[in-house]
Amino acid sequence: MHVEHLLQDESLGLRLLWAEDAQLAREISGVTVTDLEDPARFVRRDEVVLSGLVWWSAEDGPGRAERFVSALRGAGAAALLAGEETHGSVPDDLVEACVRHGLPVAAVPAHIMFRAITDTVYLGRWGELSRRHTLPENVRGRLSRMAAQGAGPEAIVATAFAHLERAVAYVLTPSGRTVAATAGAPAIPVGKAAGLLAEAVPVDADGVSPYERWHLYLPDPDDAPPRMVHELASVLGRCQETRVRVRAEERQTADELGALLAVAGGDGAAVVAALRACGLPDAGPYRVLVAETGAQR
Repeated sequence: MHVEHLLQDESLGLRLLWAEDAQLAREISGVTVTDLEDPARFVRRDEVVLSGLVWWSAEDGPGRAERFVSALRGAGAAALLAGEETHGSVPDDLVEACVRHGLPVAAVPAHIMFRAITDTVYLGRWGELSRRHTLPENVRGRLSRMAAQGAGPEAIVATAFAHLERAVAYVLTPSGRTVAATAGAPAIPVGKAAGLLAEAVPVDADGVSPYERWHLYLPDPDDAPPRMVHELASVLGRCQETRVRVRAEERQTADELGALLAVAGGDGAAVVAALRACGLPDAGPYRVLVAETGAQR
């Protein structure tokens, strides 16, 4: 969140009294509320300072304003938000001191609670941090569509890590087989990969046995934020569920075809009907394989 974003929030009704354009683009790191005449030790760099101006009085107004603003400037404050409730308006002495020290200043209407401003800043900061530590919105949407359309884990991993330079990631099975990996990732021997699962994130997927469950492994955890890794594991879970469902449907179709062909015998029309019933075209080419599981009696 930048200073200008706070000033543009109509619900707060802040009124800019002075600032240079470049200062409005300054990023806000937090908020400090104070009515100390010298608050320097409590203000951190890039914070917005909220003050009800209880410390100011008409007597020695310029001197008090000078000390207060000088302290804020020295601490690296991003802007001063001065409340109008105590004095009815922001004193000219304070505005003039802000101009001299190059500190943006805005008036806070008497009916606006300081809590509303602090909440706005911290909710904005939380939102920015959340976005930085998750998949970008456009990538998240694309991955969801890919998973729904049956994309494989290779495509999912490639898309998810495309915006992270030098990130290395693997999708492993419990036996150590590599299902997918980022481009250029060195191969991991099966025996070694199986021993890395304790450091990987399990991919939860319905209908998948523990022996088939995928695991998302990053050799360097710092390559991607934990929240992003867990989001990607969730997408991979939907991807694996789709693959399991497709395989189950294929097996069911094969079983149904086998049963229909057994009934059809040598009847060509019945065979064609059986193929159509399973969603297969009338014409092949097809290869029929017959296997025996034991001695005939």
